[in-house]
Amino acid sequence: WAVTLGILGLSFYGLIWGVHPFLTVDTGGWGEVLVVEGWISSGRIDRAAKAFQDGNYKRVVVVLGVLKEGNKWESGRYKAHYIAAKLVQLGVPENMVHTLFCPVVRKDRTYQCGLATLEFLAQEKIPVDSLDVVTMATHTRRSRLLFEKAFNGKVKVSTIALDDLSYDPEHWWRSSAGVRDVLSEAIGYLYARFLFRSD
Repeated sequence: WAVTLGILGLSFYGLIWGVHPFLTVDTGGWGEVLVVEGWISSGRIDRAAKAFQDGNYKRVVVVLGVLKEGNKWESGRYKAHYIAAKLVQLGVPENMVHTLFCPVVRKDRTYQCGLATLEFLAQEKIPVDSLDVVTMATHTRRSRLLFEKAFNGKVKVSTIALDDLSYDPEHWWRSSAGVRDVLSEAIGYLYARFLFRSD
């Protein structure tokens, strides 16, 4: 019993300690298109601008799922416009920044944003072999997976992880914000990996 409890304890500790790094994938910087998820924290836009400055991107795409009804405040459009404007303010050429919207759906919003990006690149006749998705830390692994699915595996997708300043990622279990974020993203990733269907 002692050995069994010890193994279970070590396994639980490993899970707690390793889940945040597993969910957070920061391997971007080499893509041709920089995709910025429009719901990111406004306090981290500077990191997205720096990623552009450090990279060699053809375009910057700010993409967000929005409600069809109501004005820009009710629909959520203002958030993506704000992020795009801040990117320009921080040095990204305005003619390289494009704002895309896709309808808010009950599920798979990240996947729908991936499809909107794919459609935009096809319409603009921008050939792409690789892209980087900028999103919040624990959402990166799920974003990478769903963008890969949206592009049908034909484009290499990497991610740039933005730190969530609302909690300490090394001790996420010590705050309610950390617990909510990590657990919800872990569940979301498991759904996307094992239960997601594109049809």
